Amino acid sequence: MNIMAVVICETSEDEKALFRQCFQGVARVVFLPDISTRERRGVLEKADVVVSQSFSPLEIAPEEISLLRRARFIQLVFSGADDVPFHFIPEHITVASNPGAFSEPIAEHVLAMVLSLAKRLHLKHDLLASGRFDRSGSNTFLKGRTCAIVGLGGNGKAVARIMRALDMKVFGINRSGKTDVPIERIDTLDNLKEVLEASDVVVLTIPLTRRTRGLIGKEALAWMKADAILINVARGAVIDERALYEHLKKHPDFSAGIDTWWSEPAHHGEFSLNYPFFGLSNIIGSPHVADAVPGMRPTAVRLAIENVRAYLSRGEIRGVLKREDYLS
Repeated sequence: MNIMAVVICETSEDEKALFRQCFQGVARVVFLPDISTRERRGVLEKADVVVSQSFSPLEIAPEEISLLRRARFIQLVFSGADDVPFHFIPEHITVASNPGAFSEPIAEHVLAMVLSLAKRLHLKHDLLASGRFDRSGSNTFLKGRTCAIVGLGGNGKAVARIMRALDMKVFGINRSGKTDVPIERIDTLDNLKEVLEASDVVVLTIPLTRRTRGLIGKEALAWMKADAILINVARGAVIDERALYEHLKKHPDFSAGIDTWWSEPAHHGEFSLNYPFFGLSNIIGSPHVADAVPGMRPTAVRLAIENVRAYLSRGEIRGVLKREDYLS
């Protein structure tokens, strides 16, 4: 075997066994965290394929990326690529993400947030906990209403399936304006205004790129219905933080469910907010755990390996990234 696949992310023993099993007869696997600092240079110089969690500086230093002279393919285990330092990666290397690797648990989390906000469960729970049996107000009946999915990729398609099970109409937005998912409407970002105006629920699953940073700002929020529900399982920076806070404060019937935040420990060292969101009653949050389901990481690892095998056999590759989408 002349092909070397280098795994640069931390892996469990079960995951290592999975790598060895899937690459048997195809490539020799080296786990970078298991070798000495002195050996790392030689291994990276000989790597043909690199498998990484997100190819962040926490996994590989910029000076080590320059050693990947022989490598032609980088495969991510995660779907998000906003940590990838494309400005250090030679242009001859193809980089692929792992779209939809955690799509089913993410879709369930979206459903939980939508139902909690539509049925006002968090508010009624707090009232009961304070001793008030308050039956005032009404819930939102979702059947027949419209859910827009901004980012109809792997995660978005799973969300579409689960929303259609509620008998909701589903509109989707993706790069191509085409899809094989049976939904009522598919558009590109060029039609974002029209889609947002027509939707009762808006779910963000779109990648964070140059174009989507701050996509949902003051103007986009104003396009949405006064009682719309906004869910973000994409990246925090897809939404303008100040614009969302001011919109929630001004429109109490509008609500938001946020799983991905603007400042998170993994990326910024701490969780912090510039505005007092949790002083509002029309928001619920979770600490970026939509994909935190036991047994899902091996599934994601297997999908990543299958993509590497497709690359090595010159088959169809999923999730190929365009560096111009991320380079500033």
